[in-house]
Parts: sequence; C-alpha cells; structure tokens
Amino acid sequence: MDYRIHFIILCLFASPLCANENPTAEELEKWFLEDTLTTKKEVNEGQLIFLKTPPMKPTLHSINVFTIDDTSINEGWVKLSQCYENLDAVPVAEVVFQYRFMRHLKIKSSRNIQQAKVKNQSVQLEDIKKNARLCITAEVRNFYQNEDKSFSLVNGPYHRKFLDGYYPYHLSMDIKFSKQLKFVNQSPKNQIGYTVKKSPNRLNIDTWFEGKLNTEFRFRLIK
Repeated sequence: MDYRIHFIILCLFASPLCANENPTAEELEKWFLEDTLTTKKEVNEGQLIFLKTPPMKPTLHSINVFTIDDTSINEGWVKLSQCYENLDAVPVAEVVFQYRFMRHLKIKSSRNIQQAKVKNQSVQLEDIKKNARLCITAEVRNFYQNEDKSFSLVNGPYHRKFLDGYYPYHLSMDIKFSKQLKFVNQSPKNQIGYTVKKSPNRLNIDTWFEGKLNTEFRFRLIK
C-alpha cells in the first residue's frame, strides 16, 4: 500500500567535497540547497503544499502509468510503467520502491546513466549524468476492495526528501481502468495545483508539490 522512492546517495563528492571523505550534514545540505536554489528558511518539513507555478529549475519528475484491468478487480495486481526524469547527477545512487507487494520489476530503458541494475525492490545506479532518465515496469498490488464493495487505487507517500527537508516534486499519473469500473471520487480533492482530468476509462494528473502526497482513487463496478 505504501509507496516511496528514495534516492540514497552513496557518493556525490564533486569539488569542493572531493577532498573530504566524510562531509558533514551541513556540507551536504549546502550542496543540495545550492542545486535547488532553496534557502534554509524555505525548507519544507513535511506538510503537503501544492505549487501554483513550477519551480524555476528542473525538478525530479516521476511519470506513472497504472493499468487496472479485469484481473486487477479479482486479484488486486496493477500494471505499472514508471519513468524518472531530472535525476540528480551523482556517481552512485539507489532507487528504492517500498510497495508492500511488488513483482516483476524490470528496467525498461535508461539514458545518461552508465549502469542500472535491479536488486530486489530497488534499482542501483552508477555514474548519473545531467538529463538522466530511468524507466521501469512492474506489477504492484495496490488495488483494494473496500467494505462498501467499492475499490480503491492507493499510492503514497510520494516525496522528495533530503536530510530534514522536503523539496519540490513533479508527479504525473495516467490511470487506465477497466470498462467494468466507474470512477467515483478521489483524495485529495481538486484544487489549485492538483486537478484530476477525466476521460472515458482514464484519469490524468500532473502536479508539482512539496511535502508528502498520498493519493486514493475510488471506483465501483458498473451494474
């Protein structure tokens, strides 16, 4: 049910940090804040804030396609296609998926990444350059039947955290669902910075935010 993506930076030492084998938290924070043009006073501590306008600099972008088919209704497994753009340019990083149930994780493609390989529920990355992109496919069991017989597609929390702060995150979601289902409602509700666009058997969301975002989309069977 829970989803997170962590970029665990194992070695990010570019000048002037190269000379320091054990940089302090303050040095790491200075490096990160310089890259994001965010001052310490502006650091988000976890509260969800939708951004009315995108940040000036390129922001980590997670592009998600969920496919809920007839099998999903009975078994709960959903097909996931996911890409990440604007990854931080660092020598070594790890993308960790914390879905409770996940299977068949595969790397579909990568760009400007010297090496990418799957290890359990993570992707190990080496030598990440600017304008890097990583795409994966998998199946996740995040489609649940509720007590009132409705169904929920649940994801979250999405976040981009560094040390004690949360930073801008660009999230795109394309949800394709079975013709047996009817979309009922969602959480969060539509608001400035977060809008669900509806079309036949499809939902689209594109949002920039800071903090932690949990999403739920509720459906009912068509009688």
